[in-house]
Amino acid sequence: MIEQVVTRRNLLKARRQVEKNRGSSGVDGMPVGQLKQHLDQTREVLVTSILNHSYVAQPILGVVIPKGNGKTRQLGVPTVRDRMLQQAVSQAIAPKFEAVRRCDGVQRHIVMVFDFKRTPTKRCCKHRNTFMKATNTSLILT
Repeated sequence: MIEQVVTRRNLLKARRQVEKNRGSSGVDGMPVGQLKQHLDQTREVLVTSILNHSYVAQPILGVVIPKGNGKTRQLGVPTVRDRMLQQAVSQAIAPKFEAVRRCDGVQRHIVMVFDFKRTPTKRCCKHRNTFMKATNTSLILT
């Protein structure tokens, strides 16, 4: 699965999506506009580190933003490169988990949950389990 994440096509699509979304730079200070140049220079090293399981994401930049009620909240801003990698992972796994099912006439979407301790206890209808195991990930019909 990780090989699908780091294909040239998937990384290009992810880079374009991050550029389209724009956003702030993270702790490294690299703006979105420099992502293409950065990826052109470091793609092979980046892909190798991911495939070798040695890639470590950068720390998240904490930014305080105002809320509508006059209070503030903390917002975590990842680096542009990490946002691109998050997008690439999302693009690679989404087709496997976005199946839509009909259950008792209600449309239910399968959602990925990273909770490995839950057991199959609830049912969405009389013949389908709410929880379905799939490669160290639980799927929930919502």
